[in-house]
Amino acid sequence: MRIMITGGGTGGHTSPALAIIEEIKKRDPRLELQWAGCKDSVEERVCATHNIPFRTVPVKGWPRGNKLKQLWAGMHLARGIVMAYLRLKRYKPQVVIGVGGYVSVPLMWTAQILGIPTILHEQNKQLGMANRLLAKKAHRLLLSFPDTKGAELSERTEVVGNPVRAGFSMAPSRQEACDTLELDPEIPVVLICGGSQGAQSINHAIADIVTDKPLVPCQFIWMTGKQGVVEAREASEQPSMPVSVHAFIDDMVTACAAAQLIVTRAGASTTAEVAQVGRASVLIPYPHATDNHQEKNARAFEDAGASIVLLDSDCDGESLGKIIYELLGDSSRISAMESAVKTLAQPVAVERIVEHVFEAAFGEAGQPE
Repeated sequence: MRIMITGGGTGGHTSPALAIIEEIKKRDPRLELQWAGCKDSVEERVCATHNIPFRTVPVKGWPRGNKLKQLWAGMHLARGIVMAYLRLKRYKPQVVIGVGGYVSVPLMWTAQILGIPTILHEQNKQLGMANRLLAKKAHRLLLSFPDTKGAELSERTEVVGNPVRAGFSMAPSRQEACDTLELDPEIPVVLICGGSQGAQSINHAIADIVTDKPLVPCQFIWMTGKQGVVEAREASEQPSMPVSVHAFIDDMVTACAAAQLIVTRAGASTTAEVAQVGRASVLIPYPHATDNHQEKNARAFEDAGASIVLLDSDCDGESLGKIIYELLGDSSRISAMESAVKTLAQPVAVERIVEHVFEAAFGEAGQPE
């Protein structure tokens, strides 16, 4: 099978794409694949890491309210459409998969004009701008939430959930994960993760917490992002509890499995991974996310009893520390949150998405020869 996948800009778009690619390769070892995205982007770095052929498409994000910047972005979009047309005519994919982000627009729109089947996946509870533009002519629109705002339900629409990579479905036990990370399994572990770029408000709050006397015995795994690692290591020179500081964590599956509580942003891929490993969480939505989609994601988890939401504007050492210690001191509540979050997991999401890919490429129940 020959496919193209497009989208990116954040890990929230690239993580589902990797899960989809992983599953397709399991089913079709002869898969031919190209990923189209922006130059010097997170998706290009992901492709380099995973040895995925990458093709650039010139496009800029659409600025809101600035006519001059919109004209400039429109010129880039036109160039992107021309480049997308040339890439599609040369490569001749059987299906084009879009995982969101403005970079997906030129390739997906051009594929629809050329009559190539397109499959869209929306990770968030709010349909993104790119997917809103492309949904009407998509072969399939696949959603992560049943009440996704901005999505019109039809026979082409299906709620499948948010795909996560296979490792999260086969996470080690908490005991095994603690042994791997050389942590004491008898003491609660808190994983703090503000995303690959870190989160300044979360880092500042945690810096205050780790220098104060803990109200409950605990251990911290703290992923700061590149910008916050120096400050975090300074704060952890004389910590009041065991603290392990990392700019990045490559093995996030083991880190999540070791944790009793996860403090993190509320990106769609992050929340899907939290649900898959079945951990209680404190979600601190990124306040500048488009259409405030991170708070919508977080509220869905809060409504299910799986998480506590703390707004970024309220995030300081005192407020975050109070939530962490109250949860760690109430094992029955942690257990209830773990049970609740497991109801939000979608373990077959990636399988269902890939079934739609094969159907689009080969017809109903189609498989490569």
